Amino acid sequence: MTPIRIAAKIFVTPDPRAEVELEPFIGLFHRFIQESALEGLLIDVADYAHVPEGPGVILIGHDVDYGIDASEGRYGLLVTRKRLGDTPVADVVLDVLRKALIAVLATEQSGATPVRFDPRRIEISLIDRLATPNSAEGFEQAKKQIAPVIEKLFGASGSLEREREDDARRALTLCALSSDASVDARSLLERLGGDLESHRAEAGQSDWDVSVETLKRLREEGAEFVLIDVRELHEVEICSLGGEHVPLDRLQEKMASLARESHVIVHCKVGGRGAKAVAALRDAGFENAWNLKGGILAWIDHIDPSLSRY
Repeated sequence: MTPIRIAAKIFVTPDPRAEVELEPFIGLFHRFIQESALEGLLIDVADYAHVPEGPGVILIGHDVDYGIDASEGRYGLLVTRKRLGDTPVADVVLDVLRKALIAVLATEQSGATPVRFDPRRIEISLIDRLATPNSAEGFEQAKKQIAPVIEKLFGASGSLEREREDDARRALTLCALSSDASVDARSLLERLGGDLESHRAEAGQSDWDVSVETLKRLREEGAEFVLIDVRELHEVEICSLGGEHVPLDRLQEKMASLARESHVIVHCKVGGRGAKAVAALRDAGFENAWNLKGGILAWIDHIDPSLSRY
């Protein structure tokens, strides 16, 4: 069974217990939303810096959360995947590790904070005591699934250990360790098949793109959002995703009837007009406006080929 959530925490270096100034992360995480600097549909920033040894500052997303976490008095960058469905544990772990390494690099390169991270020690938590109990048996089952991912990440220098063995009330946590002092976040990310520059290049046609896979998942999960089609009427008559038809030149009129806090996804044919619409929406204060990357043609290519192309 897949747990409800899977998290990875990469600790601050040189001393995770040394106090970290959290306030800079509030502005940094807001910037990450604006620039689509990290993967996922990013929504808002929550400040828990006032909570001793608490969750710190969290960048909340639809299917992934990022945070500078101070739990147990140890500071680190925590990335939590949620809404996992029936995705195999190994696939989720690989994805959360890749996202965590991208976040580490983006944070270190931002200039917003002097904090640095040591990716040679990563805690992986399977957050669901029913699906993945914190027991010797639960550890062995999880280890079988996760070990190949850690081998891909760390190679022969890697190992997996169980954390918090004495407390069955806590989430099952495995510690991935590397004895290779030369590894860094960039080289590890490359081993997992990605790099920060490629992610930024993939950001797409606007600074606020979402994939057609994300739109499909949002629909299946019944998420609340407004889908707006900014194409012309003759295009809508050829094929449609069922969104509200608001031609680009009438978008300004539509804004008057939308709440500023609404989650809005805009699409056109291939993404260009959608990018312009999202830029206009965000300039008008709609901070949760997103452009469907590749437009309806990407949806046809990757999700529903039964729709007519044009």
